[in-house]
Amino acid sequence: MKDEIRYAAGSVAALVNDLNAGWRNQVAKAMGMDPNTFQLAQGTLGLQTSDSSGLFQMADSVPPQSTTAFFDPSGKNLRSTAYNQLLHAMLPTSTSGLSAALGAQYANWILYRNADTSDLSQLDLFKKWANKRLDPNQMTAALTVFNQTLSDPINVALTNFVDPANRTTFVDDAGQSFTLPNYAPTIDVAKNAILTSSQSAKIAYDSSTADTSSNGTTVNGSASGFYDIFSGGVDGSFTQLDQMAASSDFTITGTINKYTTVPVDAGAWYDSSMVARAFNAKGDYTIWDPKSNMGDWDSFFGPDGSLARRVSQLLLVSDYSLTVTSKASYSESQFQQIKTSAKFGIWPFFSASADATHTTSMTHNEDGSLSVTYTLAPGLIAIWGATVQSAPN
Repeated sequence: MKDEIRYAAGSVAALVNDLNAGWRNQVAKAMGMDPNTFQLAQGTLGLQTSDSSGLFQMADSVPPQSTTAFFDPSGKNLRSTAYNQLLHAMLPTSTSGLSAALGAQYANWILYRNADTSDLSQLDLFKKWANKRLDPNQMTAALTVFNQTLSDPINVALTNFVDPANRTTFVDDAGQSFTLPNYAPTIDVAKNAILTSSQSAKIAYDSSTADTSSNGTTVNGSASGFYDIFSGGVDGSFTQLDQMAASSDFTITGTINKYTTVPVDAGAWYDSSMVARAFNAKGDYTIWDPKSNMGDWDSFFGPDGSLARRVSQLLLVSDYSLTVTSKASYSESQFQQIKTSAKFGIWPFFSASADATHTTSMTHNEDGSLSVTYTLAPGLIAIWGATVQSAPN
């Protein structure tokens, strides 16, 4: 009867939302995380890479307002991109000299600056624009004035943002190089933090008695990310199985032998004073450029703003063995279908690719239930969650 009631209560997404909230609260309690700011992580997580690229990508993501987030760098809003847009949405501290030197062309310069996606410094970008727009006499006078504005905090911030010294180059599996804005921690710092940690935790989660509340001011509302129990490569094949599993109870038991937290900080490409300047200037168009198409206070700092939240801390785990049991009754053919096709994981340990840090083994129990044991070897690390802070912190 209980399963029938839960089955009728809503879609798989709604049921998984409750499961995610309950599991998130269990993790927060077991590992001493603040329930008001902790967000459970699913997806392609940072330490599945052998370098710092995954950590940097996770640190650069802008978390949704939810108890659980799917962290996939390719599908996330980026803090660095939003920060760059913010700089372009603000006016320099002093505009009178340059505005007077350029006259009617000043608005064209601002439009050109805001549309730029290159890695040019502000001086080189201005020279490029001036060569196209100004006659030689105007250009000489304008360059003199512009050189005087290079110390303006906005221009300094814009130049720091594109400075190659503030980015790190990585190489992907296909041999293609790419760069990312620098963050702390690096992979060496993360590995040392988990290696020297003395913290461990016992896990005993039961969905039938779990607290599924979404308390707190930062992490509340519906979960985001995967809404299914089984994630695989066969479209539509798991619809019935997902509903059956989500409508039944789950347990998660085992031991995490090491866990720790590491703070997340942006590198020298980021100037927190610029963010604070914008955050404290709602409706002040001596700071916000009314002609900019990059955004305004609401688009950056409103409830769904691109800089409304940031990852300030990561929860790292290592050396664990955890068994997830779905108490639904599965036939042998259903078990084989799950075993063959659930390529990207079974709730709550999803990965957005077939590669995962942990190893997985499945068991079809005598009572028809399904158990999945996840094992992470000593020395390997996964990211289980993040502390989320609101702007402008």
